[in-house]
Amino acid sequence: MEFRKFDYIDRVHSSQYDFIRIPKAMMDNDGFFGALSIQAKLLYGLLLDRMAVSMKNHWMDEQNRAYIIYPIKEIAEDLSISQRKTSDYLSELEQFGLIEKKQRGQGKPSILYVKNFVYENV
Repeated sequence: MEFRKFDYIDRVHSSQYDFIRIPKAMMDNDGFFGALSIQAKLLYGLLLDRMAVSMKNHWMDEQNRAYIIYPIKEIAEDLSISQRKTSDYLSELEQFGLIEKKQRGQGKPSILYVKNFVYENV
């Protein structure tokens, strides 16, 4: 493997990156999210990022809940993983109650509701 030489990040370049945000509470392996895989946590951050775009575009259902439409194939490409693994991680998030899927049928991708959570350190 050939290593590249990278420059240091300075004040001018520090704001050039987009970030995927993952709530810190999810990184507490002794807490509620300890059993959640790191891949599912990363996917949750990616879904949160997509939610911001949905909010800007006013993608709201009849109950005023924001949602995203993010096909499994596209998620798999964005994360460089298989569609099967993508489905597994989505199922993991769904089992934790962090997302809810609404099937649309006719080969259309599901609507995804990304859930907010309140974390209390008890």
